[in-house]
Amino acid sequence: MQSIVNWTDPINWLIATTLLILLVGQIWLIARNPSLSIGRKWVRGGLNGLLWLLLTGYFLQPEWPIDRPARHILLVGDGVPSAFVRRMKDSLRIQESFTSQNFKANVDSVTMLGQRFPTETLTKLSNVALRWIPYDAPDQLQSIRWKGIVQQGEMQHVTGRIFSSETQPLKLRFGNRTLDSVALREGDNTFAFQFPAFALGQNQVNVILGSTTLDTLRYFARSNQPLTIQFLLNNPDFESKTLADWLGKQGHSVTISATLSKNLSSTLRINNPGKSISKTPDLIITEPANANNVAVRKAIVSGKAVMFINLTNPETDCQLINRAMGSRWQVRKMSNEPIIPLSNGLNALPYRFVDNLNQFPVTNFPVAVQQTTGRLGVSLLSETYPLALSGDSLTYTRLWTSVLARLVRPDQNTFQVEAPVFKGIRQSILVNSSGKPARFVRVGSDTTYLHQLPINERLLEGVSLFPQSGWQSVQDTLAVYVNDVVADDLLRNKQIISQFIKAHLQQQTIRTTLNQAISAQLPNWIWLLFLITCFTALWVEPKIS
Repeated sequence: MQSIVNWTDPINWLIATTLLILLVGQIWLIARNPSLSIGRKWVRGGLNGLLWLLLTGYFLQPEWPIDRPARHILLVGDGVPSAFVRRMKDSLRIQESFTSQNFKANVDSVTMLGQRFPTETLTKLSNVALRWIPYDAPDQLQSIRWKGIVQQGEMQHVTGRIFSSETQPLKLRFGNRTLDSVALREGDNTFAFQFPAFALGQNQVNVILGSTTLDTLRYFARSNQPLTIQFLLNNPDFESKTLADWLGKQGHSVTISATLSKNLSSTLRINNPGKSISKTPDLIITEPANANNVAVRKAIVSGKAVMFINLTNPETDCQLINRAMGSRWQVRKMSNEPIIPLSNGLNALPYRFVDNLNQFPVTNFPVAVQQTTGRLGVSLLSETYPLALSGDSLTYTRLWTSVLARLVRPDQNTFQVEAPVFKGIRQSILVNSSGKPARFVRVGSDTTYLHQLPINERLLEGVSLFPQSGWQSVQDTLAVYVNDVVADDLLRNKQIISQFIKAHLQQQTIRTTLNQAISAQLPNWIWLLFLITCFTALWVEPKIS
């Protein structure tokens, strides 16, 4: 038996002292009363002592352990089929099940089935042990994640899970163009898509199962900082001229330096008329014959990027590049044909790159980048300008934005938001800053304060509730899409329950045993009955002669 009184509270010590004084005072008054006989003194003293014991007991509220099995029930969320509920009850061997409408809080542990629960129901679960089993309908997304803000040309990665009722394709489409696809087998599947974020600004792609659109993924592609790019060529051609024009249209400063003969050269500038190159450019695009060029070697030493195009004999060209740059390029021949066709309407030399630890491929294209002091890229594509001439600017843009994303270092300040983002649900915002740390970030009309993470002093984190839905501006130049509140949104409901379970685990000590000692104590009505009876006896006792 134990008491629930908190002896660290001074008021409880004051009450205990008062009770002790009351006991001593009662005994002293009864003992000094000359009108009472010895027998009456014992009777009155006993009644007053009983009253004191009742008052002391009510103050201490003693409780004692009782042994009984804990009550474990199944709490069924809205929208869960009854057949699935019966199957889970049999599997978990739980006899009692309730819905949110008839649930009572006098239980010890609860298994939550599904993800649609009213807030009123969740508030009743603060003092019980919880286990959560989501209900995933077939042919519906169980989970999905992607980057809410990316840099133009950066690879966008989409991952998720889905339970498929049959073997069928799952596609990621931009308009009427398929960006990536996977073949689902019957049953539980995990999937991963990736594609370059080639379109600037607000974007949306659709996840399509068969012919049904499951979800629309929205993200924002921020622009790259304008680069200074120099072409070093022996003989200008359509390939380099088309690429230079495209880079100029993207806002980059481009200089084309071509050697026409031994003593004759030409220079063409785009977006920087009349300006000479006073410092090492961010990117040099050249041919293997110029690997020993002083400007090329200086660019790598300075931590800049160099891209080699127009290879003719990849084995010989890679050896030349390796000797000049200290790189480790290796290729293997795959075919005896002079060129091999690619799926995007491109042609490539019949070689492939041998994997290397510091080598990173450009997805879907025979282009790779090695990280040395700078960044060194090599392309096995034969020609890319026919894409632009034929009007397939989308594929051309995808190709070269992907290459630039591998070659160029990211901007100094980057914002990272994991999507999907839901209105009213806490979500982290990460800011990677190499300059002076920011103190806050503006998201729509809301201000989110940032704090440094201990693992990286340049990495800042803030948490926002995203009070408004739709496209919300971030620091005036970026944007993030916030999904509105929809009652049947399974992904949103899952995120709510997931955060609730995490908070519950952090704040409560979960009871893990099914058979445990339960404490019991007298209810207040019994204390009231005892006190009334005792006061009645004290009132009647003097009237009895």
